[in-house]
Amino acid sequence: MLDRLRDTADLVATRPDAPECLPALRGVHRRLVDEVLPHEAAEERQLYPALAGPLGSEEATSAMSRTHVEISRLVDRIEGHLAQDRDGRLRRDEVPDLLAALYGLDAVLRLHLAQQEEDFFSLNPADGDGR
Repeated sequence: MLDRLRDTADLVATRPDAPECLPALRGVHRRLVDEVLPHEAAEERQLYPALAGPLGSEEATSAMSRTHVEISRLVDRIEGHLAQDRDGRLRRDEVPDLLAALYGLDAVLRLHLAQQEEDFFSLNPADGDGR
C-alpha cells in the first residue's frame, strides 16, 4: 500500500494531466478506505485497550490514536478532491493540496508503522532488549 501511495503521489507530482492519474488516485483512495481505515479503527477498538495494561496506561497509545485521526483527515482531503465534478483529469489548482495530502499521508503512515514497531515490539520478551 505504501509503495502504491508513493507511486500515485509521484504521478500526481510529475504528470497530473496524464489520463491514468485520476484512476490511480481513485484506486489508492479506495484501498485507504477499504483497508487502512478499517485496520486503524480495529486497532482503536481492540489493540490499544488490550495494550493499556502491559504499557502501563491508556495514555501510552495516545500518540498513535492521534496519528489515526491525522490519517483519517488526510484520506478525507483526498476524498474531497475526488468528489468534485471533473472531465476525467485533475485540475492544476488542486495539485498542491493533493500532493500535501498524499505525501503527508505517506509520511504519517510510515511514522505510525515505525512507532508501532518500536513501542509494541518492546513488549516481546523474546530477548533481553525487547526485540
